[in-house]
Amino acid sequence: MADSITSGPRSYLEPLKLRGRISKPQPKGLPLVNLGFNELPYGPSPKVAAAVAEASAQVASYGTPLCDGLRAALAQANGLDVDQIICGNGSEELLDVIARNFVRPGDEVLISAYGYIQFEMVAARQGATLVKAAEADFTSDVDALLGAVTPRTRLVFLANPNNPTGTVLPVSELKRLVEGLPSDVVVVLDLAYGEFTGFDHCAEVHALAEGRENVIVTRTFSKAYGLAGLRCGWAHAPAAMMPSLYAARGMGSVNRLAQAAATAALADLAVVKARVGEIVAERRRVAAALADMGIRALPSGTNFLLVRVDGKGAEAAEALVVHFFDDAGIIVSRTREAGLEDWLRFSLGTPDQNDLLLQSARNFMEGPA
Repeated sequence: MADSITSGPRSYLEPLKLRGRISKPQPKGLPLVNLGFNELPYGPSPKVAAAVAEASAQVASYGTPLCDGLRAALAQANGLDVDQIICGNGSEELLDVIARNFVRPGDEVLISAYGYIQFEMVAARQGATLVKAAEADFTSDVDALLGAVTPRTRLVFLANPNNPTGTVLPVSELKRLVEGLPSDVVVVLDLAYGEFTGFDHCAEVHALAEGRENVIVTRTFSKAYGLAGLRCGWAHAPAAMMPSLYAARGMGSVNRLAQAAATAALADLAVVKARVGEIVAERRRVAAALADMGIRALPSGTNFLLVRVDGKGAEAAEALVVHFFDDAGIIVSRTREAGLEDWLRFSLGTPDQNDLLLQSARNFMEGPA
């Protein structure tokens, strides 16, 4: 068997380094609270639930291949030209679509040091060279990014707010980055968590991209809109790019239920904004409470916090990950990025879930009775 494996087809891609997750039974038999995937802790709004139920009666038929109704709703909600919007199976599909258009083996893809792991994966799939620019206090550094540009740079990915750090650059710095790049380098500004920094922030980023031929803004319904299980994302891109972007995108890759739910969510913005407001308030409350205990959280513009035990290293981070599970049934994320070994990440849950996490953190910091 071993010989047949080694003599068979060989992949060009290295296996993904998976983030280790706790898989043992919860020792106290407690229900699990999964705060490890940056999801929203709410069920669908009534409008979304009704739209999914209605669309489910038509699952024998494909959704519209170009997402016409959803794109029209996105254009209206964001003040954009419908012909500059493309939808995908989550924004992750669109990151791949962009790279397949503009990157080939030997080209360079530039990201910040602690950039989103999907950026690294996209570069690997294209056989590109990944270049990481140093950050300043766990925040993307525009001068370092511009200084890392070479004649081989074809694509710059920047998540703002960033995942996994949660840190945010002001739009003025994004503008400096865009204006400092060569015009033939594509820059992708990923706003997956933008709503948690502010809907006005998102609008400013779209305005920055408007009229530029090399800037793409990516968005998702997985986070602020609470539709992670349906996989729907979109991009605002120059009209001239659209034919080639569609050429690389899967045909009908956004399913009927996802289109219906996303369109309904856009018609339910009051609910979306109220939920985002609650998460932001909880983010402030939880970060402050953890700081009082001696657990530091990085400033975050997202629905999650990256934290470490002050003055402690990777062993304390790992102990806290295990403690949350064993003590309270809470699942959080280990970091896998080099340089972040002392940190762990969790998404904000409901107030009750966050209270449970805070009490468990107190138990950890106070130690055995």
